[in-house]
Amino acid sequence: MADFTAAQAAVVRIERAEEGRWDLSLISDSGVAMGHGVYLFDADHDDAEDEQTAALDFVREYGFRFERDTVQTEGLGVFWAPLLPADQQ
Repeated sequence: MADFTAAQAAVVRIERAEEGRWDLSLISDSGVAMGHGVYLFDADHDDAEDEQTAALDFVREYGFRFERDTVQTEGLGVFWAPLLPADQQ
């Protein structure tokens, strides 16, 4: 568990770094990267469902979650979603 509060972690950012790799970042409400992960995949697993599942697994490690219907497109191969505390349903 990271040493920051739920109020500080604002979003998860999902960005295609290269073919077969998505970079996952927790970004604070002040724009600071607070956690980073990488999702490597085969071409047959390159879809929104798999990348969102990987992002959910990633943010759970930090005690967060996000709603799939809140994922926003920022640009080509870049997405983000607001974070919620994992224990808040």
